Amino acid sequence: MLRKKVLIEINEDFHQADKMNFALESDILVQLVGCFKDKDAQIRELAARAVLKVTNTEMGRVIFVSNNLIDVTAALFNDPVTQIRNNAYVCLINLAQFTFGMQAIIDADILRVLVDKLMQEKEAEILILILELMEQLLHGDMATPFVLNTPVLERLNTHLQSREWRIRQLAAQNLGSISFNVEGKRQTIEEKSIPPLCEMLSDTISDVRTSAVRALASLAQLKEGKV
Repeated sequence: MLRKKVLIEINEDFHQADKMNFALESDILVQLVGCFKDKDAQIRELAARAVLKVTNTEMGRVIFVSNNLIDVTAALFNDPVTQIRNNAYVCLINLAQFTFGMQAIIDADILRVLVDKLMQEKEAEILILILELMEQLLHGDMATPFVLNTPVLERLNTHLQSREWRIRQLAAQNLGSISFNVEGKRQTIEEKSIPPLCEMLSDTISDVRTSAVRALASLAQLKEGKV
């Protein structure tokens, strides 16, 4: 009970930037991450929630990366509790908004994990976060050549047919990012992504249509991609 009470208080204190920055001068972040392996789901969730708040600050992001906490946070992608998985993904999304964080995530081989999670994750709200994080990372150095050595295109094609419009839109958006370079275009065309993208041009959601158009426009820069 005492441990839970302390974690609740930490989450309350972290609403205030001055208290958080003062706390981060200690080893509190490492201690919070240490709670990720606790058997008590509430403790894991409270700890992950606090770390999520840390990654919303510049000081917190720098300490997070310098302490090599990406892998241990990504381990929460396998947590049985949806909210804990949610917190873990949002932590890395926050990091990926900045170049140093994005590159650290790529260097930690998280893209390969995300490609696997495209098929393993069953919760739509988490799958959306996976696709959002992947799309951010694809802007990083060498991210596209790396991800092309995985089954990412096949799995993104599957999600073009999703019942959830945001998943369809993000799958098309990711295909557009992958096809930014020539090799990405070639492999996307070979994986037969063009027919489902064309079908999306009649989608009822305008954002889905827009992402499909952008992906097709990128692919059309190659002769084989013209439709």
